[in-house]
Amino acid sequence: MRYLLLAIFPATALAMALMAGTASVMARDRASPVLLSAQAAIDGAPGARLAGYLNFCITNALAAHETTTPLLDSLIRKTGAVPRNHSGNVDYAYGTAGVLRSETANVMRFTDFDIPERRGLCDRATRKAGATS
Repeated sequence: MRYLLLAIFPATALAMALMAGTASVMARDRASPVLLSAQAAIDGAPGARLAGYLNFCITNALAAHETTTPLLDSLIRKTGAVPRNHSGNVDYAYGTAGVLRSETANVMRFTDFDIPERRGLCDRATRKAGATS
């Protein structure tokens, strides 16, 4: 009986570990409501805010400098995100600071997410910028 328990315990432990690993992968693949809200913020961002997001992503090495900078430059020219008189643009400033939602008391930022999620958000912003160019 003792030998039977020694044989069953490792098999049970292995099965439980595999189930736990599968559950974490399934949870990771499902987008949280907060992440969906962040994605919606990018999808609905005005041009100057989107330019700011690209600036944030480039500065924090979350998007490729070589391919994203031309999109950023194009958006800045198209939207006037950086006025010649340097008066500033609030949307561009918020985007550059990584602020996704500033309209509510619960300000949402890129930095609220882990690095892979930030990269995903930056990819989304880059795709949107490419589509608007």
